[in-house]
Amino acid sequence: MARATKWTDEKIKALKLAEGKAEQRVLVDAGLYLHLRAKANGETSRHWLYRAQVAGSRRWLSLGAFPEVGLAKAKAEALKHSTTHEAAKKGEADHPVLVARFERKARKEQATVADVFDEWIADKRLGSKRKGGAPVRERTITLLDDSYKADIKARIGDAKIAKLTPEALQTCIDAPRKRGAPGAAAHVYRTLRGLITFAIKRGHIDGADPMRGIENPRPYRPAPVNAANDAELVVLLNELNRSRLGLATKLAIEFQLLTGARPGEVREATWAEFNLNRAVWTLPATDGRKSAREFRVHLSPQALEVLKQAKALGGTKPVYVFPGTKDEKTPMEKMAVARALARLTERTLDAGGRKLRPHDLRRTFRTMLSRIGVAPHVAELCLNHQEKETMRRVYDGHDYTAEMADAWDRAGAHLQAIRDGAAQVVSIASKRA
Repeated sequence: MARATKWTDEKIKALKLAEGKAEQRVLVDAGLYLHLRAKANGETSRHWLYRAQVAGSRRWLSLGAFPEVGLAKAKAEALKHSTTHEAAKKGEADHPVLVARFERKARKEQATVADVFDEWIADKRLGSKRKGGAPVRERTITLLDDSYKADIKARIGDAKIAKLTPEALQTCIDAPRKRGAPGAAAHVYRTLRGLITFAIKRGHIDGADPMRGIENPRPYRPAPVNAANDAELVVLLNELNRSRLGLATKLAIEFQLLTGARPGEVREATWAEFNLNRAVWTLPATDGRKSAREFRVHLSPQALEVLKQAKALGGTKPVYVFPGTKDEKTPMEKMAVARALARLTERTLDAGGRKLRPHDLRRTFRTMLSRIGVAPHVAELCLNHQEKETMRRVYDGHDYTAEMADAWDRAGAHLQAIRDGAAQVVSIASKRA
């Protein structure tokens, strides 16, 4: 006969999912279970559950998350529900599941803006429909939290969310406008819009949408695309070669132009992500990156040549492809490429070039793909952008791997050609101008 486990908080904390399972319920005490669930970031969430029977059907009652609710408290709660359950069988009390249901309804009716904001953020960490069920990036959570603390919490944080008025919400949006920060006002609007939508869906607000009629003080209007044409690319590459910038910075700029990767992805690239024999760079699915899904970049001969030069930068056991100048075991400094492009600006402008920032290199790559005839949907896939056309997502199962590889090869060949003095592609609009 198996010996019963003597549970402690330490054992609960150390408990792991069985191999191959994404979630699991573990019996801890009579009617008390610990629900383990694998999270997208590799961690395991732990929630207490009480099992009960209602009209012959099994029901699970949440008792809170571990470690916020420890073992002793969870046992006490389970015992309380068990006692109530037995009394309900004799007609002496209401069933604990029904009691909990009414308590939840009462709490929703009394929930404050602060309560619902915390619930909203917790829900975003569990997963987002827009992210295909994956958690929202912590960077997004931080922006929402900063906006809430700066202009919402002190004004309406303690207010009952069900009783919010448009006037109270408008006051929060107007606060940053009055101090001359229209961008912050737009962030407050988007935070409130998301919070109120969540509150309505969860039943915290039953009635008219209090945000109805309130307009975004600064609607999103994309700025003109700042991308270099072929002539401006030649100027940039020439000035880059003539400059006294560090080799790692020069190579990082060129590598971004050849791959179209995001600045942070290039800066933090490690040699472990590369298979040079197969000419593939695999960007892992990590929370720190904008896209939380694995992505593979085909490496053109020109990109491989950049990597060949980069091999000498990291010493005998290199970790980062483009290491820092002070410590080769750390990535290049975050602002290194931005400062390098700023230093080149005066000379590139004098030579007929264009002022560029790090993300403009990615825009330049995308614009170059259009210029050399790469299909728009293939070019977007090369940027790791999800397909926006609904019908294509639903009906087109082709992965376009070969077409994307061809696009990266053509981009590398084109950059090499214009650098060597070949004819440049000039748009019709440029000719007319």
